[in-house]
Amino acid sequence: MNFNSQNITLVTLYGFFEDAQSQNPRHIQIPVAVQVQNELKTMLLETISRLGLPASAGAMKTFDPAEKYSSEEQLKIALNTAYLRDLDSVISLSNLPSDVHALDAIADLEYYYAIFTDNQNRKLYAFRRASQFKGITKSKLTWIDGGLLKMMTSSIFRLDIDFDYIVLDQDVFILRPSGFEFTANIGEQILQAAAANAQNISSAITYLDMTSISTYATTHKRSARLLAAIKSRNDLHLVDRNLLVQACQSYGVQILNPEQGQLTPDTGYEYDFLCILDRRAYTALLIPNQSEKYEAASRVQK
Repeated sequence: MNFNSQNITLVTLYGFFEDAQSQNPRHIQIPVAVQVQNELKTMLLETISRLGLPASAGAMKTFDPAEKYSSEEQLKIALNTAYLRDLDSVISLSNLPSDVHALDAIADLEYYYAIFTDNQNRKLYAFRRASQFKGITKSKLTWIDGGLLKMMTSSIFRLDIDFDYIVLDQDVFILRPSGFEFTANIGEQILQAAAANAQNISSAITYLDMTSISTYATTHKRSARLLAAIKSRNDLHLVDRNLLVQACQSYGVQILNPEQGQLTPDTGYEYDFLCILDRRAYTALLIPNQSEKYEAASRVQK
């Protein structure tokens, strides 16, 4: 881990704000006292510990956009991944405005992030979704003053115990996939890239016609995620036509031009076809003459 978390010399805090109509998006630096900087350092250390870093870095699984994850994981992904352009753009921001009154609009806070600088001027970025703040703004908060319970009227900024993920050099280390997907706008970027991903897949598997799938996936988020996952594979050119046809027939996916010409799924079978390509569709035959079809939400290669 190319960062000294025990010798941090500078901590700056930022918030991304956007109103309820997704208008007026803005990144603002939030001035913080030394005590708050120390708490942010503690949050970072807790995140690093939960991620198992640096020991776990080499064995971490790569984030898969089509996978269904638990609330906490230990995952990583390269910052230069195509659907992380929004995150990369945030990392590249500089000279952001500072506003001591930024948190007066705390209901507009979507996420916050801290930039940590160590004694060798290396930077680490840590992000956290602001869902806690949304609930607090709707709650009635009180405090004890001289034994008397009083209403709290000022804005409250509640720090969490850790971050959702951190970015160091060109790697993203993910503790909470849901927070990562939300703050990095993964779903929308993958949907926008569906057509391009379909084209890349057909370039690798030259006998496939991905036209119908491309059209389908641009309006179906789950299929767009499958396309992104399939496109990231480095063995697409090895997919055998006959074996793919057999897999489709076994799973009940109707296809056009199975023997020659450009192979493509029939209308209504686009999603299942993608599940086959992504190794998520499988059958079980444990009862005679009763084949059962299943879709794996998560799969681990043995």
